[in-house]
Amino acid sequence: MGNLLPAQVLFTYGKHQVDKDEFLRAYHKNNPSGGNEQSLREYLDLFIAFKLKVQAARDRKMDTLPQQKRDLLSFRQQIETDYMTDTVIIHDLAVEAFQRSQVNIRLSHIFIPFDAGYLSGSYAPASPDTMAAFEKIQQAYAELRNGRDFSAIAEKYSSDPEVKKNKGDIGFITVFSLPYALENIAYTLREGAFSIPYKSKSGYHIIKRTGTRPAWGKMEAAQILLAYTPGASANEIRVQKKLADSLYRALQNGSDFSTLVKQFSSERDIHRTGGVIPEFGIGTYDPVFESRAFALEKDGDISQPFETSFGIHIVKRIRRIPVITDSTRSEDLFKGEVVQDARIAIARDRFTDRIIKETGFKKRFQQDAVLWRLTDTFLINNSMVSQKNITDHTVLFSFDKENITVKDWLGFIRSSQNNNTGLLPYPDMMKQFVAASAMAYYRLHLEDYNRDFRNQITEFSESNQLFGIMESEVWDKAAKDKKGLEAYYQQHREKYTWGPSANVIFFTTSDPETAGVIVKDINHYAAKWRTLEESSNGKIIADSARLELDQIPGEKGHTRPGQITERITDPASRSTNFMYILSVNPQPAQRSFEEARGLVINDYQAVLEDKWLTALKKKYPVKINEKLLQTLAE
Repeated sequence: MGNLLPAQVLFTYGKHQVDKDEFLRAYHKNNPSGGNEQSLREYLDLFIAFKLKVQAARDRKMDTLPQQKRDLLSFRQQIETDYMTDTVIIHDLAVEAFQRSQVNIRLSHIFIPFDAGYLSGSYAPASPDTMAAFEKIQQAYAELRNGRDFSAIAEKYSSDPEVKKNKGDIGFITVFSLPYALENIAYTLREGAFSIPYKSKSGYHIIKRTGTRPAWGKMEAAQILLAYTPGASANEIRVQKKLADSLYRALQNGSDFSTLVKQFSSERDIHRTGGVIPEFGIGTYDPVFESRAFALEKDGDISQPFETSFGIHIVKRIRRIPVITDSTRSEDLFKGEVVQDARIAIARDRFTDRIIKETGFKKRFQQDAVLWRLTDTFLINNSMVSQKNITDHTVLFSFDKENITVKDWLGFIRSSQNNNTGLLPYPDMMKQFVAASAMAYYRLHLEDYNRDFRNQITEFSESNQLFGIMESEVWDKAAKDKKGLEAYYQQHREKYTWGPSANVIFFTTSDPETAGVIVKDINHYAAKWRTLEESSNGKIIADSARLELDQIPGEKGHTRPGQITERITDPASRSTNFMYILSVNPQPAQRSFEEARGLVINDYQAVLEDKWLTALKKKYPVKINEKLLQTLAE
């Protein structure tokens, strides 16, 4: 947390103060289009009143009430995850993905696995980095550097099962087609260049960039697949090719593609999918398949039969999805894929490194060998054995406001062991422990390190306290003060009058048909409106009210007894509402106290609030920095 310049104080109330930034943040949130000096002053009055009421709640320690604390904790948990990632790095990765999505690049590849079993799915060595794989990739790399043809070296060394056919050429790829580390290598190579050997978890790789073209976008298509069985004989292949030719001729003569799919295609779930392939881009399927699919010029076009290692395909284009070239949409397009991809680990690692620094990490215990011996003993004996210069209370490292001890470290080790995650070498485990501790500390003290988070928490807490204090000082007092309400009504009777009005029955029905039944026999249903809900099993709900004529839907000036207003149906629920006019009162009339009760309570609340606010201003005298306020309106 860097040192911030002191903010300019806009106003004080009692011994408390509010700076310009806090006020403007609230003002612009509620007035996003800005305003003039008058709107600033009007909002300042509201904001001062808000701060006075919140301070009254604080003085009453309402923020310590159990429900207030539960509400704040719940809100904190809802929003804190949004602050536990580095949004800048995620944005940069989304922009990078967008830029890479604009081109397809063609690659050739040499792959040497650590273990031959990798290609058959049986690869699970304890220590995969074998010298044999290293020596083989170095031999291949040396020959490439001596000018040997890449395809010849790929055929000689690569363990890719398709290398005999493709000579190492894996076709065009786009963003997200490869693991992120290989994608980075591919997109940073110049055309015609090959990479140094790259070590992945499964083996060694050398990549050569052989071509670049504008991106093809995505495709949605359907296919008929006549699949080969494993080790298909030449005769089986001839039979499948002959069938494919027959199907293609049938399609040319007008046969329905989806019908032939269901009759002949070998794909799983063919009756569910109808042969439709979800939209795909370059680098998703076999290069031959993609090339033939993207070669179809318009929707509905059907390819001639073609062969891949899977069998014979006939592809129908459904639609082509062009590449989006609007760079302002980078995050909209790729943020979701970025956070689901392995590249998010980069953002997470960078964020963790920053958090370790920001939280004031300091290593306190320097004798690593002593700690490792103690840890060995702990794992063997299943208990802590203190030594001369180290105990379970020894501080290993610290953050700004917290010490992390040996006891915490051993708990982390035990947890890792119990979760069957496997124990890495202790230095690596300590790196993980520091990272986990830093992130936990940061989450717990987010207010200290993130201003936006702090502002959100403060706004929620103050709003919650405002609600509590208003309920106590205004709303409940007004509702419960019957004598005060009646006295206020008597003093202001002239305010509470009816304009021209009508007595009506509201009907709400579960569907339009039921509404139609009521309308046809309205007198019968109007006479027993009080019991309709029970007798109709909830299909009809009715209530009576007196409304001023301008509250009744329909043409003004034409309200009459016996009138049924227009029926209004909710398209989603099909519930239908309308009114039946019982009588019309054309002349203004005095409202009784009960008829005016809601209006009286509302007005009486305003009176109580004004009196309370006057008392708060005496308790917390307000002083406004007029010079500063004037500069805000300029």
